[in-house]
Amino acid sequence: MERSSRDRGARQATRLKGGVVGPWGLAALVIGVMSPAIGLYACWGPIEAAAGPIAPLVFLAALAITLPTVVSYAALNRHAPSAGAAAAWLWTTVNPTTGLLAGLVTISYFTMGALTTPLMFGLFLRDLMAWAGTPLPDMTAVAIGIVLQSAIVAWISVRGVEASARTTIKLMLIETAAVLALSATILVVKAGQPGGLHLRPFDPAQAAHGAGGFWAAVLLGMLAFTGFDVVAATAEEARTPREHVPRVLVLGVVGIAVFWAANAWVLTLSTPPARVADYNAQGLTAITSVARAYWGWGEVVVIATGFTGLTAIYIGCVQGASRVIFALARHGLAPAPFARLAGEARAPRAAVLAVVGACAVLALASLALLGNGLDAFVWWSNAVVFFAALTFTGVNLANLIYFRRVARVHFNPWLNLVVPVTGIGLSLYLIYAAFFSALWSQPLRTGKSVVIGCLGLFALQLLIAAGTRLMRRDLFTTSAPIGVPQGAGEAA
Repeated sequence: MERSSRDRGARQATRLKGGVVGPWGLAALVIGVMSPAIGLYACWGPIEAAAGPIAPLVFLAALAITLPTVVSYAALNRHAPSAGAAAAWLWTTVNPTTGLLAGLVTISYFTMGALTTPLMFGLFLRDLMAWAGTPLPDMTAVAIGIVLQSAIVAWISVRGVEASARTTIKLMLIETAAVLALSATILVVKAGQPGGLHLRPFDPAQAAHGAGGFWAAVLLGMLAFTGFDVVAATAEEARTPREHVPRVLVLGVVGIAVFWAANAWVLTLSTPPARVADYNAQGLTAITSVARAYWGWGEVVVIATGFTGLTAIYIGCVQGASRVIFALARHGLAPAPFARLAGEARAPRAAVLAVVGACAVLALASLALLGNGLDAFVWWSNAVVFFAALTFTGVNLANLIYFRRVARVHFNPWLNLVVPVTGIGLSLYLIYAAFFSALWSQPLRTGKSVVIGCLGLFALQLLIAAGTRLMRRDLFTTSAPIGVPQGAGEAA
């Protein structure tokens, strides 16, 4: 996406540090933000409580819904890598107002994804204290966890994307090893029991609560996938983004989905569904109870890797949200302090701290209002999927239009027509079936209130985008604010 010479010269001084993240760092961000462990630790229990013992099917269904969007992201990143992804692409292909709206939606999506992690961190802290024989009241433990993890993530994230990627790689390796070890233990135990190993978790007939339960579970399955596109936000800081970002996106998402489905099958075999539902009803993390049953004191390993996995997700989502805020501010569409870079790493420190601060405040507020850390986690988990589905719809729309208007010579009927149309249809159906239908039929506390809150925030974003267009029309006459020029970040 080309800029005018005036724009390029004026903004070069506020460009993020390029060429600092290689393919392994990009892969770590994709896999780390989805988290091999937390996708299971946080979602497996609630999925089974909602739909019955079919968690592997739910993860595969969520992959099917997500995959067209992953391909659209890959196609657009190969031709127009952008730190703002949907915001920049829709600015160019539809109109600048739609691009700004997409930027606001993307910020909400990444921020809410980050927000879920300190709540779950607090629940694992509660479990750790109970294991150590010094239990804390639930509300106290979760509140301490929110503040503690937010402080850690802020310290890591302000050091720049390169430091964040290195940290994420280490955390990802630790949590993956723990998940595989627990699954291996369960398989050995179940193999010694008559009928202990079977494939019923892959049978749709095992669904316990009908279509409504299935789609409520898919919402949670989609939560596990949200954030994969954070890697697009590092395009300005990546080496050869046109080559590495698309490849990492597709391989990373498919690989982690297979990992989740396989290990969710093992976890589903480990414990009767009624017991899992009971754990969730009590606000307990089912995974720690399973680890206690099979490892005894070794459950502390699961708790410890819960901390590492949640921290990797938090870091990745903060990277994504802060980069979009920075880029909008650099263009004049957000407060100027968010466009300032700090230190040798040229990190957008103000934007990072704003995202972390918002996460901490909103997490504490929701904890106080709902009085239960798990309920607060589920509330924000459902909310983030709404904004993720809107972002996915926008990216698929950009794919559909970009290769017909901007890059016609590269148009491919399969990749740039069939895939994005499928992605739009699946994303919109997800919003209808899983969000409006399933959540609206649930109690106000964690059902209807999510729908009302998300629609209210989206309406506010529409007003902000339209109002900014009316009051600052001059900002909407230039090229997209978040594009990466040809050659940016390319290896020498």
